[in-house]
Amino acid sequence: MRIGGVLVQYYFACKRELWFFARHINMNIDNEDVLLGKLIHEKSYRDEKKSILIDDTIAIDFMHISDNLIVFEIKKSSRLPEPVRWQLLYYLWYLKTRKGIDAKGIIVYPKERKREEIELTEDIKEKFNHIINEIKEIINLDKPPKPVKKPYCRKCSYRDLCWV
Repeated sequence: MRIGGVLVQYYFACKRELWFFARHINMNIDNEDVLLGKLIHEKSYRDEKKSILIDDTIAIDFMHISDNLIVFEIKKSSRLPEPVRWQLLYYLWYLKTRKGIDAKGIIVYPKERKREEIELTEDIKEKFNHIINEIKEIINLDKPPKPVKKPYCRKCSYRDLCWV
């Protein structure tokens, strides 16, 4: 299985959600938060070429090229900052290790009128081999990891699979 940015994001948000998603058990189809996020993605930055697919593995929201490459990730809210940072860091790591391209990243939260710059460091680069191996281990489990109660569980579309 190819490891994409969403799997990296789920690795940091919820390993159980990662397991379900990797098995194409997708509960997000009718989720209001997901639908709102898609709408924000479509309506924001309309002049940009969006959803740039690289190697059928990563999908970059949009990018700019000036002195260097800047990769942008559009998000509905800054409610889950750490998983989103790692998703964008994964894109930067992938571009560096697979394509030899140095890039910087910017997470944009159009609804909040906020942005956060992200840079790939040597320390983070080294962590990705471990992260990817752990993602593969989780995907290959026979059963999903046990649920772990987190503050955002009540709004999660997988909530009924974990807590009901």
